[in-house]
Amino acid sequence: MTGAGGFVGRHVVRALLDAGFRVRAGVRHDGDHPRFPGLRGVEPVTIDVLDADSLVRAMEGTEHVYHCAALLDPRTPRELLREVNAGGTRRVWECAAASGVKKALYCSSAAVYGLLSRCDDAITEEVPARAIEPYGYSKLLGERAALDVAARTGLHTTVIRPVAIFGPGERTKFGSSLRAAALSRLLNAGGFLEKRFSFVHVEDVAAALLHLAERELPGGEIYNVAVKEPILFEEAFRAYRRALRGAGRSYARARLIAAASAQLHRHPSLLRRVASVAGDRFLFRIWHPGFDLTYSAEKLLRTSFRFRWQEFEQVFASCL
Repeated sequence: MTGAGGFVGRHVVRALLDAGFRVRAGVRHDGDHPRFPGLRGVEPVTIDVLDADSLVRAMEGTEHVYHCAALLDPRTPRELLREVNAGGTRRVWECAAASGVKKALYCSSAAVYGLLSRCDDAITEEVPARAIEPYGYSKLLGERAALDVAARTGLHTTVIRPVAIFGPGERTKFGSSLRAAALSRLLNAGGFLEKRFSFVHVEDVAAALLHLAERELPGGEIYNVAVKEPILFEEAFRAYRRALRGAGRSYARARLIAAASAQLHRHPSLLRRVASVAGDRFLFRIWHPGFDLTYSAEKLLRTSFRFRWQEFEQVFASCL
């Protein structure tokens, strides 16, 4: 495992352990070793995806490599994103091939597709990826690097592209901003009303990686990971409010703000007036570029994979 201490990586480690595997959990710093207290079958190792020696030592005697390490912060300089997310992925695949690894799986991102503003249908793996923003482009280059090494060496390679990931411990920039806003600002859907978005729970992302690793499927394949039915924003907001009602006293302020936000959305003219006066100081604009895109995971479903977390209310409640 690379990125074993991260949001997705921690859940992959747990899923591997539950399936009976022993895990060599790669983390960036020695101080991250205690992230796996009391977990039998986990061997924490310090790795740097740009350092071949540390990767080769970590991969010695392993059968599968799960590559989840990545830089996620969009404020990271473009050059560093490419160095780690693309160059680091190439290094991981080169070392995996040299170490005799049987299968390597790459956790990429739906961000590789770009905004696709004219795509009205659910996005499938056949839609050409054309990311231009730095993070998505770095992940796309990472995919190309992995598949290039696989083509040269014969290393069995699988790529997954999860959509917006929710779950306990989620720390994406948008998720952190939304949680902070829910406690302090009214929520403004902006141009997001009457639009749908795709989502997935982090446990299903981990389960998809294990599922694909354990099946005899062709190498070089790419799979979207998203629940079958995208959710309408209005329904997601209602599910959010229901989840807050069962979240305990510490979320009382968030419940009050959510109720006020719901009232504002019932009166668009009032919402526009408040937005023009208050601005971003008192309102959090939920819509971000790409959030109104939907994705198809039919290719993954044809491998007999089934999503466990399909109800958005349960998904969001798990984050609280």
